This record gives sequence, structure tokens and C-alpha cells, in this order.
Amino acid sequence: MLSAIRALARNPIALALILGPLILGFMIFGVSDVFVQSGSSVATVQNQRVSAMDFSEAWEFRLREVQQEQPTLTSDQARELGLADAVLNQLVIQAQLRAVSDNMGLGVSARQVANEIAGYGAFIDPVTGRFDQDSYRQFLAEQRMTETRFEDNVQRDLLSRQLIDALFAGIDVPDAFAQQLYQYSYEERVIRGLVIPPEAAGDIDDPTDEQLQSVIDDTLNDDTPANDLFFQNPERRSFTLVRFRVDDFTRDVEVSDEDIRAQYDYEVEGGELGEPALRSYVQIRVDDEETAVAVAERLAAGEDPDSVAEAVGGDTPFAETERQSYQIPDDALADALFSMETGEARAVEGAFGWFAVSVTDGREATIPTFEERESEIRQLLARAEAEDAMYEAMGQFEEARGGGATLEEASLLAETFYEAFQPITRNARNSEGYPAGTLLDENDQAAQYFSFFLDTETQPEILESVFDQLAGYATELQPYGDGDYFAVRVDEVLPAEILPLDEVREDAEALWRIQSVDERLTALAETALDRARAGESLDAIAADIPGARVETTTVTRGESAAPFGRETIGVAFQIDPGTFEHAGAVDRRSHIILTVDEVIAPETVVDADLAALTEQSDTRYSQDIDAAFVSALSERYPATINPTLRDQVLGVNAPNASR
Repeated sequence: MLSAIRALARNPIALALILGPLILGFMIFGVSDVFVQSGSSVATVQNQRVSAMDFSEAWEFRLREVQQEQPTLTSDQARELGLADAVLNQLVIQAQLRAVSDNMGLGVSARQVANEIAGYGAFIDPVTGRFDQDSYRQFLAEQRMTETRFEDNVQRDLLSRQLIDALFAGIDVPDAFAQQLYQYSYEERVIRGLVIPPEAAGDIDDPTDEQLQSVIDDTLNDDTPANDLFFQNPERRSFTLVRFRVDDFTRDVEVSDEDIRAQYDYEVEGGELGEPALRSYVQIRVDDEETAVAVAERLAAGEDPDSVAEAVGGDTPFAETERQSYQIPDDALADALFSMETGEARAVEGAFGWFAVSVTDGREATIPTFEERESEIRQLLARAEAEDAMYEAMGQFEEARGGGATLEEASLLAETFYEAFQPITRNARNSEGYPAGTLLDENDQAAQYFSFFLDTETQPEILESVFDQLAGYATELQPYGDGDYFAVRVDEVLPAEILPLDEVREDAEALWRIQSVDERLTALAETALDRARAGESLDAIAADIPGARVETTTVTRGESAAPFGRETIGVAFQIDPGTFEHAGAVDRRSHIILTVDEVIAPETVVDADLAALTEQSDTRYSQDIDAAFVSALSERYPATINPTLRDQVLGVNAPNASR
């Protein structure tokens, strides 16, 4: 959690300046308590407070950020996922940091605050390279924030950064530790194993009914998902389903060529297609045209911009990378730069005088042709029209249900169809094990082909609703899939039932034989382990066990080499050379008596691999300190939370809140 604050501390308002609403960015990562009043604190840490306004604005800001990536996420869903708790925890940590700063007597001078603000890129004039007071005031006006409050925020942020920078500065895992980690990671071991295969168990007599019933009972008590398939009929439900699917309505939509062309032209004019043209450039402002021409020639010849500017008495060179035309404030410079190629330099008279500009890198705009875009636009327009038709049908459906119509009657009035399903299980199978095909993805041919063998469940929302709903009651329309909706009514519930032995005898006997073979192999392996530890060679032991063999391989940690699986190799790296252990094989049927013959340290160190391990170690070390620091803050500076006010801010159990 503190890592987010540490990341922001490297550039305290850079993210907020990019996004625009700086005030909300500060609300997430610690703000002043200008608006804190008695009784209005969601959280309190000593004399530091998190006001209801702080929390409200931080929550709204973070929620909007998440919804930009997940537009369908509601505030209730975000809260259930813990987003609100995470926001409040961040605010509490900032309050704790402020409390620590107060107790340590840390302070920040007005000069430090001024220097910090003067360094923010959003307030720098791109022409002069100096702090622009007008840009600063305009920004504050847009955010409806006073200079005093903004500077207060910066001061508090600088205080927190003093602590964080001191804590995390110089985190560096010692070279000796990194070397040891390298030796550990790239160590090889020569391992040898006595493999005892299933055939070593010999013949297994036929089981009795009592033995089979015991296997069935033990398995059913084991909560294994496969039990439903083998020894019982799981609960099954019959139901009636009405679905509104965009694809169903799309089939009746025809999009005209004129509409497709109009949409394409609109996208081109709006700059929504392809990749925009970009320019990386350097500019030097000089006093007159003659000097600008001379500087441009020297830049085109490859001279260093700083040296050229110093030689002619021009302004300090100003450079930008990957800018679009609209991002260059001077139109004359923008027009010139986007008419130039990489490496070209030119003298240009801009709004603020003469400039020498040089393009250091560039990319021309790429716009797909109408033919390349036509198919996708047709699909987009067809879907939009289909959605409108679907929503209209859904309205007719809901109106009919409101008048007392059943699912079947309402679907007919809405000119859609309903589906009646015979009893199926939670994984959409009937009593014979065949799938309810229309609940599978009709576009996934592989799912259709293998659906009898696999738990292919492509409509989980529908099945979950079916098995959560009481029989006889119809649900409201619910969203599922990609913009589709459904309503369902459970018609009959068939409880789970254990199958009689005669119906599952074959499966029970197969499981019993697997278990019986494993018991015999375990006994053989334990005897072989005792003999190996007593000094007998693995080859001699193998000679006494039918089908047994000795295999050897050389591996590093995390590798696998049949018959030695990852788990077996993991055991090999935990035991000392010359010792023996009992382990499983990669096929999970054979047993292995394992020993290590040799440990091989890496002879050379690959610098790139060592650097990667060192970086990983630094990161883990930093994370450990991060967690320890947050834990210490919580212990020494406990926060008092006002749950009632917190819930009111979130709209939970608030006065007059809708339910």
C-alpha cells in the first residue's frame, strides 16, 4: 500500500497534472484538512484528520479512474471489491505520516514550497522555459482552489516525502547476498532415482462389494468435484429461460453503404482513426532571421544544440519528444515541424520571434482506407441498431410482465422466444451427461465438440441464477455476457441422489484398483527406502522389483526431466547428497526412491542473470520494508474510524438513501 505513495513521492503531482483535477489527486495521497470540522472526520490519527470531504472526493476520483477501464463497474460492485477500503487506507497512511512528521518536528520552508511548484512542468512556459505565473493561476482557477490551499497541499506532501525518501533511499542488497542468491538459483544437482512403476504391484484380486462400497463412501465424503460424475446424480433443475441477445437482433439489421461512408468520414475528420503524426524536436530562440538560418544549418550538420545556442547567444534549447501538432503551442512552429523530415532543420518566425527548429525523430500519420475499415464499421452500426431494437423489445417484455403475463406470454408479446430446459446439473448436463447445447458458446466449435467430456460452462451467470433461485419464481431481467440480458424461472428441482452400487460398479472398481496398486507400491517403496538407507545400491534393489529401473539426470531448481517431476526435483534440492527420500513420479502413478549424487556450483557468473536477480532482491527487500513500515505505523499511530460517517459518504445506510 505504501508503494503507491512512494511512487507518487517521486513526482508528487505529475499524475494529477496529467489527468487535470489535481485537487482530487491530492485527495487520494494526502491533502490539507482545510475543510475539517469537528465531528466531520471519517478517520483520526492523533491530531491529524481525514475529513468526510477528503474521503468523498478521493473515493469519487478513484472510482472514476477504475470505471474508465471497466465502464460497467458500478459503485456498489467497486465497494464490494474493496476499492473504498483501499482509498480510506491510503488516506489514513497519509494522516499517519503527517502525525509522524509533527512528532519529529519536521518542517518545510516557504522557499522549498515555492521551488517545488516552480519545477512543475505544467507551469513552465514552453518558449522561455521559465515558470509562468499566468498558467499557475489559470490552473488554480480551473480547479477552484486557492493558492494557499494548493501550497498547503504541496507543503504536506513534501513533509511526507522527507520520511519516505529517508526510509527507502539507498535500498541495495549487498553484493555478497546477490552472489549467494545466484549460486543458489543456478546450482545444478545430479539426481538418481529408483523408479517403481505400477506393474510392480502385480495382479490385484477382484474386489468385494463391501470394498467397493467403502471406496464409494470414502470418495463421497472427500468433497472431490469429480464425485458428482462417478457416484451420484447431482442436483438437477428444469427451468424456463428468456434471453435478449444483441446477436439475435443483429440478424435483422441492414446497414446502408451511405451510413458506413458517413461514419468513416466522421471518424477521419475527428482524428479517431489510425496513428497520428508525431514529431520529436529541438528549438532555439534567437534574435533575428539571419542568426536563425545560421543555427538551423549548424543543427542540420549535427552539432550539439547546447553548444550552438551558447555560441550565438540564443536561449537555452528546448526539446520535446513524440508531440502531436495540437500539442505545440506555436502554430507557425507546428506547421513547419510537420512539413519537415527527420534530421531536417529550418529557420521559422514564430509568435515570439525567430527560431531554429530541428526534427530529431518523426512519424507520419497512418489512416486505414475505407475498404479496410468498412467491415468493422458495418458491424458497429449494425450492433448499435440491434441494441436499440433489443431495448425496445425488453421494454415490451417488462410491460407485459408488469401486467401479469408469464415469461412465456411476455416473450411472445415482445416477439422473442423462450426456451424450456429439462433438468440439468450446474455444469449444464442432463441425466445422461449430454450438454444443454444452447447454453454453450455457439461460436466455439471446440467447446461444442468436447462439451461431453469437459465442464464447458460459457453462460455461468444463467446457471448461477438457476441454482440460486427458488422454484416457481421468475427473476427480473439480468445482464450477462457482452451486453445481453436474461430472465429465468425454475420449474422443478430434483435433489442430488447417491447411485446404487450396481450402476457405478465399473467406476468404483477402477478407482479401487488404482488405490490398491498405490498401496502396494507404497509398501514396496518404503521397503526399498529402508534398504537404500541401510547401504544397498539402488541397482541391487531394482533387480528384486519387477519392472523397476534406475534413472539419472542433472537439473537446476524448477526444472523437470521425466520421470522426475517438479515436485520430485524440489525434494532433491532439499536433501543432502548421499541421503535417500521417497517421492512421486511425474506420472503420479509410479514411486521413486531419490538420492543426490553431486552438487554442481555454477562455474561462471552471467552478468545479465546476476543483475536480474539483484534487481528482484532489491524489489523484495523494498517490499518487506514497505510492509513493515505500514505495520509499524498502524501499531504506533492507530487510526480511529467513524464507520457511520464513512458509510454515509459511500451512500450505505445513509439517511433517506434508497434501498
